[in-house]
Amino acid sequence: MGFSLFFLLTYLISSLFIVMEKKLNIFENTFIFLLILVININFSWILFEELRFVTVAEETLNYMAFLLNRSLIIPMILVVYVNLFHTFKSTSRRIYLTFLSLGTMLSVVGVSIFFQILTYVNWNIGYDAIYFALLHLIAFYTYRFLIKFAYREVNYS
Repeated sequence: MGFSLFFLLTYLISSLFIVMEKKLNIFENTFIFLLILVININFSWILFEELRFVTVAEETLNYMAFLLNRSLIIPMILVVYVNLFHTFKSTSRRIYLTFLSLGTMLSVVGVSIFFQILTYVNWNIGYDAIYFALLHLIAFYTYRFLIKFAYREVNYS
């Protein structure tokens, strides 16, 4: 059941990204996706395999649900977040969007705990909230860096 739900979430988030009006171009979207993917894979490897703070189910379908979450759902939520962040102009809507995105990620973690895809050993959902907030900051400032770097003028003397 967990795999089918995570597959549905992956499909819904990917469909949302496809049909939404994007403020970022394909290079910026791809760069943010790949950067978050690399950070998320490395962090999860350290957390799960090296430090053993969280254990992952060994059943095939549950492990595939974990892979969908780690490799597609979390990076796509952040790419959609950055695109929508630049759509909204008011600060209150941006704060609401940030909390909505964090809540969505934490809900996905809650579902993975409910379906026993993840089991916390020396970890809790508060640490996940801090990690997801840092991922949001990384995604946002990566976009700011890309804009600053890409549109810098060259002065010839």
